[in-house]
Amino acid sequence: MFAAASKRAITERRVRAPRASRKNMSTRNKNDDFAGSLGFDGTEDDALANALLEALGQGTAAAHVPPPGPPPLPQAESSSPPVSKPPDGAEDSGLGSVHVHQQAGVNEVNCPSCGAVNPAGNRYCGSCGASLADLARRNKLATEAYDRREVDVDVRLISINEDGSDGIEIPLRFNETIIGRAGDTRFPTDAFLSPKHARLLIESAHLYIEDLFSLNGTYVRIRDEILLSPGDCFLMGRQVLRFERFEQTISPKSRAADGTRYMGSPPSGGEFKLLQLGIGGVYQNVYCLPESGAVLGREKGDITFPRDRFMSSRHAQIYPRDDGNYYLVDLNSSNGTWTKIWERYELGHGDLIFLGQQLFRVEAPYLG
Repeated sequence: MFAAASKRAITERRVRAPRASRKNMSTRNKNDDFAGSLGFDGTEDDALANALLEALGQGTAAAHVPPPGPPPLPQAESSSPPVSKPPDGAEDSGLGSVHVHQQAGVNEVNCPSCGAVNPAGNRYCGSCGASLADLARRNKLATEAYDRREVDVDVRLISINEDGSDGIEIPLRFNETIIGRAGDTRFPTDAFLSPKHARLLIESAHLYIEDLFSLNGTYVRIRDEILLSPGDCFLMGRQVLRFERFEQTISPKSRAADGTRYMGSPPSGGEFKLLQLGIGGVYQNVYCLPESGAVLGREKGDITFPRDRFMSSRHAQIYPRDDGNYYLVDLNSSNGTWTKIWERYELGHGDLIFLGQQLFRVEAPYLG
């Protein structure tokens, strides 16, 4: 009898499987069709850029949990169940709660994101790629008590839906609003968000955003040219790139200690390079920047990514100016170029913010 029941169960599963497969195939085709409309084939596996793709047009947006306090503005009814805020002292701040496997020794530091030991002079963690440049600021944020109060200003975040239309409105009713899986404005199902990912501050009729040392960072779409400093990261298409200076340069006529000349590819002539970052901050490729800069794109330019159909043909440009610095500018690309913020960043009306899988537009017509 047991054998017969098992046989029937197996048969039933075999009969039902094609239906589930057809459903999954239908979902994949739907996503593929949308991705195709963006010129994207979905063959790469970059988690951070995939999150932007999902925020712009793939998958389902994570449920938003309204902040405590006055009732929110009228909005579409959500099917997600309410999420209770953890009791005092039980909430993961995302700051200073990293498990340290090995305590740092002399001239060493523990990474604030993953706990790994690094030489004190490192700017980035060798294990996870997190910034080590400003541990003092991180410690300050972990212990800082901000005087949170209500403000009487019309400032909102507008969530961007899959089809590019406006989604929910999130009014910023306080001078400080933390966004994350466990912040004042919560997206608990967004696995790309840190518990406390970023905070928005309203001060003296100005709006600022500040990343709270999140794992995946906070990005703002650039409008004009921006100054690049070594260590700056930016997102274009599905590429996460970091601008860095070469650690050392060797003259073509340099010789080893025994007098032998070095052999290698001709130097690019520039002092800077672009690092292509993969999942977890792993370096996938290194691109030498010519002294005159470079145009980046899918098909045309000095540095191309022909398989990235989420990128425009000529997407962005890095170029030097007379002040000796290099600048990044978007070349009217379809999906924009996004810079990762390190310090407090002032936002204006219409600015776009990307964090986790969430894409927002700032509505603040009366600020600044």
